[in-house]
Amino acid sequence: MGNKHHRTVDRVAELLEAAVARPGASLTELARMVDAPVSSVQKLVDGLVAVGYLDESHRRYTLGPAPSVLSVRAGRPAVPVRPGVLGGLAERLGLPVQLAVRVGNDAVWVDWAGADEAFDYALSSQVRRPLVDTAAGRVLVAHLAAEARRAVVRAARPEDPAAALALLEDFERIRTTGCETGRSGRLVPDAVAVAVPVWSEGRVVAAVSVIDRTGALADRADDVATVLREAVGGVA
Repeated sequence: MGNKHHRTVDRVAELLEAAVARPGASLTELARMVDAPVSSVQKLVDGLVAVGYLDESHRRYTLGPAPSVLSVRAGRPAVPVRPGVLGGLAERLGLPVQLAVRVGNDAVWVDWAGADEAFDYALSSQVRRPLVDTAAGRVLVAHLAAEARRAVVRAARPEDPAAALALLEDFERIRTTGCETGRSGRLVPDAVAVAVPVWSEGRVVAAVSVIDRTGALADRADDVATVLREAVGGVA
């Protein structure tokens, strides 16, 4: 017995293929390409944006990062970091190294090296963290377009204007310095991270970070950031 088509699944697949065929298409254009009412396409597109399969900018849609995340997790990396780089960095620095991409309002860990068993287990079970809660996530947000940056901040700090302003100031500092040093999030309490962007074709597609739970980064954060940049192309 052959596999049966499902109307909604077919429509989602058609929308993703349409976004690839015509990057930057409007909602009306996508609806026309899949021969469906705009009202029904809007709901599907909003859902695909929310989970990172589509990106939206100025009401134009492109393929999001989630398909690349799946490829990386399946052992077919689409992020431009050469095989073995993370392991080499972890060995050189003596600390765990992680690679993250943005999916919606989350940072998703797609690869890591140098983690002990407990850390490896934690990463494997919680690969998503809110963008603003991690150093790598803040690097990713800092390099978004202004409209997208503000949307992330509004979602993260909806009722705290002072905290939202502080985040926007942090993002400006990160863009200026090219790195972030700070808390690594709830996944590793009391740890400090140094994170830098990974560039490809003039835009930031990922962030790589070093996580420290021992205090070893206190006096060498700048040196660590330089090593990371040199290894993964953290400078445009």
